[in-house]
Amino acid sequence: MAAVHKALFTWFIILVFFIIFVLRADGKVECNWFLIFIPMWLFDGAVITYIIVNIIMHFRSAYNPNVDRNDMTKRRKYALVICTLLKLVFQFLLCLRLENFNISLYFVLIPLWTLFIAGLVDNFCVLIARHPYR
Repeated sequence: MAAVHKALFTWFIILVFFIIFVLRADGKVECNWFLIFIPMWLFDGAVITYIIVNIIMHFRSAYNPNVDRNDMTKRRKYALVICTLLKLVFQFLLCLRLENFNISLYFVLIPLWTLFIAGLVDNFCVLIARHPYR
């Protein structure tokens, strides 16, 4: 799939999610919050599927020296799957909280803060590794 198609798919899914979210927040639509987040879960499912296929292709190309492999390591691909799963857990806990389940906001935000901290650490490590005066 070309980069343009990936970008259009992402923008379309986010647009549909925001339209449904605004209608629910405005009170125009009275449906379950889990139904509101279906576009985001479809997007996350597509992302996880893409990453898993990429991991499988990485393993298959390891045995074939003629195939030009992606520069992303297996470790980074596994980290992307974990980050997407953390986002899914956050969305699920947020839906539970919005459906008036008695869940503390502290516990709802733990996966999100873990995701943010992991992103900061990863960015910092990449900057350190690419610094010319190391």
